[in-house]
Amino acid sequence: MDMHEPERLLVVAHGTAAPEGTATTERLVADIAAARPGVPVEYCYLDVAEPSLPRALATLSGPTVLVPLLLSTGYHVQTDIPRAVGGRPDVRIARHLGPHPLLVDALVDRLREEDGAPAAATVLVGTGSSRPDAAAELRATADLLGTRLGRPVPVLTMADDLKARLGELDRPAEVATYLLAPGRFVDVLRAAATGIARVAAPIGLHPALVRLVWQRYDEAVAGERGAGVR
Repeated sequence: MDMHEPERLLVVAHGTAAPEGTATTERLVADIAAARPGVPVEYCYLDVAEPSLPRALATLSGPTVLVPLLLSTGYHVQTDIPRAVGGRPDVRIARHLGPHPLLVDALVDRLREEDGAPAAATVLVGTGSSRPDAAAELRATADLLGTRLGRPVPVLTMADDLKARLGELDRPAEVATYLLAPGRFVDVLRAAATGIARVAAPIGLHPALVRLVWQRYDEAVAGERGAGVR
């Protein structure tokens, strides 16, 4: 490899059975690649969709930075990805995406896209995890969002009784959807919030997300993996 050739970026998404979710991921990867045409960009999935992470790694050689397209830590970040990459010194694992102010930029924009009276309450809804550090990251994102909005933002997860918990909010209420793409979770959330709260679109195709992926790449290249909230 030429010493001036940039390290490849491998974007690793969770994967979904929902065609619209896969399409969103692939369009996002295209936007990421377009932002830096000089860097080779590949993508793969951790579950359901193809190509899988092991298959992608088997076809790649040379210095690579793997960026998990995951909002929070958990099994995939702590166990699955490191296990798959084990024995590959040419592959560096960047930090996952959240929490980060750029994600809050995207959440605020998605909330502003929704029509209606100014919200009296905002709640952040994410996938959730049994791991305390994942819950702490979700809470940190809600705190960042609350600072931006000027009011406390409670946290709910897809494991909660969403209909009941959303019904406890002051009206009119809004939901900041801390999910990356359309799919089953978004459908369940919208159904639970019907007649109760406005549900913002998932982060999806947003320039802040493109910037954050490249920031995680740059941190890894600079040896700053594990950097916290900026």
